[in-house]
Amino acid sequence: MSTNNGGKRSNFLAGILCLILVISCFSITAFAESEDVLLQEEKTVEAVLVSANGSDLLLKAGESALFEAVLEDGEYNVELFYESTVDTAEKYSVGFYVDGKLPFEDCADITLPTFWEDDGASRELPNGDEIAPAQKQKSGTVSVRFSDSSGIVVEPYRFALSAGKHTFAIKNLGQDFKVKKLCLVSPEVILPYEQVRKRYSAFEKYDGKPITVECENALYRTSSSLSPKSDRSSADVSPSNPVHSVVNYIGGESWVNVGDTIVWEFEVPKDGLYQTGFSFKQSYVINGEVFRQMKIDGKTPFSEATNIGFPYKGGWQFKDLVSENGDPLLIYLTKGKHEISLSVTLAQTSDFLRRLGSVVEDLGNLYLDILMITGETPDANRDYELHKQIPDFVDILQKSEKELKALESEIANGLAINGEVEGSIRNMIRIIGQMTGSLYEAHLQVQSFCSAQQTLSAWLYDMRKMPLSIDRIFFSSPEDTAGSLKASFFEKLVFECKRFVAAFSRDYSTSTLKGQNVPVIKLWVNWGRDQVKVLSNLIYSDFSPNHNVNVVIEQVNTTLVQGIISGNSPDIYLHMSRSEPVNLAMRGVLYDLKQFDDFDRVISDNFKPGAETPYLYQDGCYALPDMQQFNVMFYREDIFNKLNLSVPKTWEEYISVVAFLQRNKMNAYLPYTKIAAAGTVSVGAGGLTIFPTLLMQMGGSIYNKTKDATLLASDTSVKAFTFWTDFYTRYSQNAQANFYNKFRQGVMPLGISNYTLCFTLKAGAPELDGKWKIAPIPGIQTEDGTINNVCAGSGSGCVLMKSSKEKNAAWEFLKWWVSANTQYHYSLELEAILGETARVSTANVEAVSRLSWEPEMLEVILSQWDQVKEIEEVPGSYYVSRSIDQAFWATLNKKSSAKEAIEEWAEVSDIEIERKIKQYS
Repeated sequence: MSTNNGGKRSNFLAGILCLILVISCFSITAFAESEDVLLQEEKTVEAVLVSANGSDLLLKAGESALFEAVLEDGEYNVELFYESTVDTAEKYSVGFYVDGKLPFEDCADITLPTFWEDDGASRELPNGDEIAPAQKQKSGTVSVRFSDSSGIVVEPYRFALSAGKHTFAIKNLGQDFKVKKLCLVSPEVILPYEQVRKRYSAFEKYDGKPITVECENALYRTSSSLSPKSDRSSADVSPSNPVHSVVNYIGGESWVNVGDTIVWEFEVPKDGLYQTGFSFKQSYVINGEVFRQMKIDGKTPFSEATNIGFPYKGGWQFKDLVSENGDPLLIYLTKGKHEISLSVTLAQTSDFLRRLGSVVEDLGNLYLDILMITGETPDANRDYELHKQIPDFVDILQKSEKELKALESEIANGLAINGEVEGSIRNMIRIIGQMTGSLYEAHLQVQSFCSAQQTLSAWLYDMRKMPLSIDRIFFSSPEDTAGSLKASFFEKLVFECKRFVAAFSRDYSTSTLKGQNVPVIKLWVNWGRDQVKVLSNLIYSDFSPNHNVNVVIEQVNTTLVQGIISGNSPDIYLHMSRSEPVNLAMRGVLYDLKQFDDFDRVISDNFKPGAETPYLYQDGCYALPDMQQFNVMFYREDIFNKLNLSVPKTWEEYISVVAFLQRNKMNAYLPYTKIAAAGTVSVGAGGLTIFPTLLMQMGGSIYNKTKDATLLASDTSVKAFTFWTDFYTRYSQNAQANFYNKFRQGVMPLGISNYTLCFTLKAGAPELDGKWKIAPIPGIQTEDGTINNVCAGSGSGCVLMKSSKEKNAAWEFLKWWVSANTQYHYSLELEAILGETARVSTANVEAVSRLSWEPEMLEVILSQWDQVKEIEEVPGSYYVSRSIDQAFWATLNKKSSAKEAIEEWAEVSDIEIERKIKQYS
C-alpha cells in the first residue's frame, strides 16, 4: 500500500512538474511570439549588381542597371538603395523589369523620392519673427520600396517570384543618380491591434511624464516643401507667441500628396507601453477626414496605424490614438532613441478614388469623341445621333451611371468624403440619365456633360490631397490624454489680449542690422508677406553680414511715383514693370547703373545677352533684369497621339495642325492680352501678343535705329501684322480664351503661352500628368534650312533711385539680389512655403537651371531662352502697345484692312513718341 501511495504521490508530483513545464513553455513561446511580432525580422535577399564592377553605379538618363538574385518561391517587396547626385532634384523616375519584362504596367514609371532635412536651426529676424531653416538634401544612401505613387494601391508592390535565379533591371527615366543596391524583401506582416494587444501582457504600462515631440523639429522628410511654418493665431500651438511669428508646426497645404512622409526622432526614458497623441489642425477638407500612416522605427505597429484619421475642425485639435470603441491603442517602446514617421495615405478612400478615377477617365475619353463630332458648342437644331456615330456610347454611359450610383451609396452609408463630392456625383448621374433617356437629343447635354465631368475630375484630385498641420506628438501614460496638454482658458485670454495690442503697436518694417553704425538703404517691395519674410531672412543671413549694410525693407501697396512725390522714396525698388524704368529715367529720377565700373561684368555673368535691352535709355542703363519670361508651345501628347499628329516646328506646319484640329472640332491658342487697364501696357509689347515675335522672325523691328520712331508701317511689319491677324480672320482662332481651362478639357490641345504655365498645370491639373509636354515655338524656315524661332520676352527689373545717399551700398545689394545664389535660394524657399506655383521666373539663367525640373522640360526652356530677343523701350512706347491692339481690333472687326490699320496706328505711335522725346530732351 505504501508503495502504491508513494507511486501515486510520484505520479501527482510528476504531473504538477509537467504542468508547470507546459505553462512555462507556453509563456516563453508567447513572449517569443510577441517579440517576433513586435520586431518583425524580415527576410532579405540582396541582388548582385552584374552590369558594372564595384558596389555602386552612376546611372545616367536612359541607362539601366542589371541585377541577379536566387530566390525561394514567394512574394517580395523590392527595395532600392540609391544616392542623389543632384542636390536640387525633387524625385527620380525609373522603370523596373523582371527577367526582361514589365511585371505590370505601373512598373514602367516608378517614382523615387529624395529626402530633405533642415540646414541649421530656425532663423530669427531682427524684428523678432522667425523663418524656417533652409532645406538641404539628406546626404548618403537612402532607400524606398517600390509602390504606387498615386496612392490607389496603399501597400508596396508585391512581386510573385518563383524559385530560382531572376534578373532585375532598373532603367533611369530622368536625372542621374547612384544605384547602391537592390534587395528583395518579404512583405511586412501587419496584425490588427487586438492580436498585438494579447501579446503585450508581459510589458508594463508607462507611468511617467508625457514625452513631447515638437513637430517643427523634423529629422527629415520626402520633399523640400515640407518645411516648418509659423502660426500665431492660437495659444494651443507650441511654442505660441501672440506678437511674433515663430516656427511652431509643420505640414499644412504643402503636406498633401500620397507618400509625402515626415520623420521625427525622440527618446523614451524606459521600456513600456505608451499612449500616442497628436496636436493638429485639419481645417482644409470640409466635413471630411485626412489620413496618415504611422510607423515606429520603420515598422507599422498594428493595422489601425495604417489609416489614422484626422477630422475637420476650424482650429487646433488634440487627438489620442484609440480604437473605434475609444480604447487606447498602446505602443511598446524600449528605452532609448526611436523614430516615428507619418505618411500621407488615402486609406479607405483609395478604392473609392480608384473607381471614381476609372469613371472620370472613361467619361473624359468619351467627351473627346463627342467633341470631335459636335464641337464645343453643338447645334441644338441638328441631329448628331451620337449613339450611332460612337459605337460604345450607350455602354460607357450606362456603365458609368451604375458605378456612380454605387459610389453615391457608399457616401450615404458614412464614407468620410467632402459632402460637395456627393452633389457632383449626383449631378453627373442626372446628366447621364438625360442623355441615355433621350439618345437623339443627347447632344443638348454636351456642355453640361463636359462641365460635370470636369468638376468630378477636379474633385477626384482634390480628394487625393490630404493636407494636415501637426504641432506636437505625445507619448504618455495610458491614463493621460493629449487634450489635457492644451492651453487653459486663462492662458488663451492672456494670449488674445497680447495679440490684440500687438496689432496696433507692432512695426512691420524689417531692418537687418539694428543699432549698428553702418550704411542704411531702404527697399520697397509690393509683395505678399511670405515673400517678404523669405527676402528678409536672405538679407539678414547672407547680404548684411557679408557687406555690412543695414537694409530696411518696407512692404508697400503704393507706386514708386507716389513715393517720389511725397518725398519718401526708397533707395531700391524690386520687380518694377517692364516699361517703367525708361519712363522714370527720362524724368531723371533713376540712377544710371553704367556708372559703376563692374556693370558690364554683372550683366555678362548673370543674364542672357540682351536681357538688359528694355532698360537702356540714351547711353545709360536704369535697371537690372530680375525676372524674364517668354513663350513656349504646349501640346496634349495624348490627343496628338490619338490623332497621329506631329508637333509643328514651323508656322506652316502649325497652320496645318490647326486645320486638322478644327476638322475634329478643336482649336489652338495664340497669346493675346486685351488692354483693358492702364497698367497692362507696362508689360511691354513683347509680353502681350505674338506679333512682335513674328515681326522679328521675319527680320523686322518695332523701332528704327535711332529709336525716335516705329517701323510698324514698313513692308516687313505689314507682312507680319497681316500674317498674325490671318490666324484670327482666316484660320478661326479665338482672340480671347482661357487657354488653361481649354487645354485641360482638350478643346485646345495646342497653344503658345508663357513658360510659367508649366507650374500652374503641374499644380492645378494633376489629371493631365504625363499627358502634356512643351516644345519650342514655331518659326520660319530660312534659306539654309534652319528654323528661326526668335521669341520676344517680358519681365521686370530692379532700380536704384538717383536720390539715394548710399548708392555704392545699394549697388552692392542689386548685384547680390540678381546673383545666381540669391535667386536660387529665394525661389527654393518660396517653393518650400507656398509650393511649386511660387517658383520665380528669375532672369538669372544659372538659378533657373539649378531648380528642380524634369530634364526634358528644362532642355526646352533653355533652348527657347537662347532665342529670346528683348524689345527696346523708348519715350512714349506705352502707345505702341495700344496702337498694335487698336489696329488688331480694327482688322478683326473689319473696319479696315490689316495694312490700313497698322499704317494708321503706326502714325499715331510715331506722333506720341516724337512728343515725348521733345518733352524730355
